[in-house]
Amino acid sequence: MCLIISMIFTALAYTFFEDGNMQGFYINISISLFFILLMIRNILKTKSIKNNERKN
Repeated sequence: MCLIISMIFTALAYTFFEDGNMQGFYINISISLFFILLMIRNILKTKSIKNNERKN
């Protein structure tokens, strides 16, 4: 879900950038980066949980 939302906001940021609307670009790119960071955090957390289960 985070991947889809970040892709949508990245596409919106690109369209705002093409139109010259920098405020819209910065808002949408920051939302996109936020969801990408959430996705990376979730992947790393799940990976560490699985590694701990294997060791026990």
